[in-house]
Amino acid sequence: MRKKLRLTKINYLVIFFLILISLSTVYWFVVKHQEAVSQELTEEYMELTTRDSETILDRAKFITNRDGQVDIAVLGSSVTRGKGATNKQPVWGERLEQRLNRDKEIKAKVWNKGYNGYSTTDLLTQKKVVETIDSKPDIIIFELCLINNNRFPQNDVSLTKEELIGIMNQFQEALPNTLVILTTANPTIYNEIYLDKGTLTYDQYNDEVSTFVQKQGWNFIDIYSLMSEEIANSNHTLEYYLDDAVHPNGEGYRLWYKLLDERLNKPLSSLK
Repeated sequence: MRKKLRLTKINYLVIFFLILISLSTVYWFVVKHQEAVSQELTEEYMELTTRDSETILDRAKFITNRDGQVDIAVLGSSVTRGKGATNKQPVWGERLEQRLNRDKEIKAKVWNKGYNGYSTTDLLTQKKVVETIDSKPDIIIFELCLINNNRFPQNDVSLTKEELIGIMNQFQEALPNTLVILTTANPTIYNEIYLDKGTLTYDQYNDEVSTFVQKQGWNFIDIYSLMSEEIANSNHTLEYYLDDAVHPNGEGYRLWYKLLDERLNKPLSSLK
């Protein structure tokens, strides 16, 4: 009797494992099929859409239609994190998520990967670039951390350029189908000031790096210059838009997002 029971248990275990193996095999084939279909759709989209015509909204709509949701990582420093923002006037990344989800053709999630006080060196050494890659976003908006690269002590601009090349190489190698957009940050009270042991002002630093980025042909939005121009043509001083010497307040982030929003439906080639 006991022998029969033991054999019955063994038979049940064998059947269980056979079912488990069968389900795993089916699941593997389904996943592989979905991946193949996804890759095929992506390749078709890339063939039909060129940088001269594609917009950020185009990419967000395509990914939503393909995957059900577009995942966006906003990477950078404290002005990406949202220092100085308010509940009523949130940081630009949160505003972006809200705006995209008002579009019936888009479902979006924006992941905030801003780090207080971080420079491009910090993003690399603290593995924040790797963490961003590991989250496999469909779109990355990379705020270049120039506020911190320019401060205490100032990173040599040649080092910043080398680090940007390194970061972009990592993105392109690990995430070849991800749309990456680079952006400068807001103006500060240090625009025309040489900080301790600095060889460039913040304005000069932005100009040097912006020129370099554009020469690489990377997708780029020069928020620093756009905000500076808007503020110069407004009835307000720079301080009106700042929470302190560096970080935007609610009005500053509202203006930042307004300029970003105006470029969501522009071809990538004309973002500059």
